[in-house]
Amino acid sequence: MPPCDQEVAMNHTRTHRRATAAASAVLMAGGLLLATGTSATVAASASLPSAVSPAEQQAMLAQTNSVRQQNDQPPLSWDGGLANQAQDWADDPKSSEGGELHHSSLNVAENISSVGPDGAVGQWASEKAAYDAAGPDHDTSSESYRNWGHYHNMVQPNYTKMGCGARSEAEVQGGWVTVCHYS
Repeated sequence: MPPCDQEVAMNHTRTHRRATAAASAVLMAGGLLLATGTSATVAASASLPSAVSPAEQQAMLAQTNSVRQQNDQPPLSWDGGLANQAQDWADDPKSSEGGELHHSSLNVAENISSVGPDGAVGQWASEKAAYDAAGPDHDTSSESYRNWGHYHNMVQPNYTKMGCGARSEAEVQGGWVTVCHYS
């Protein structure tokens, strides 16, 4: 297939995947409303959702909010715009260039992992001991920041929302690029 045709096919596949995820998110949110009589935690957005499934969105949000609750921080809500940004970076080959994970150049709090959506939040939460050992100031310019920075993003009191994206079959150890953005 010529490169131009291949790019069109990839864009069509990505659009189809996101449209399917959007329909699933709407159906899931409606099911939550009918089943519980309460509002859904994953907020609707004008933009398309990430390739992270609605069930994975709920799980990642619940796990993050559990960590926040343990730190006396208010819960986050899911944001489709942040999820789209995170998905765009996860899909970008530069995110895993050279077999290593790389952060985006966006001005947003970003966590990145080489494990799938089902394990990334737990991996970041495991940085708590290093975060606690860093002391009360949590200097993000310190050398130790790389040991607890993901956890720091999860518990920031001024953040109110998050969104995540993921890509499997990445050429990194673990095989995934899972990205979460916070604001």
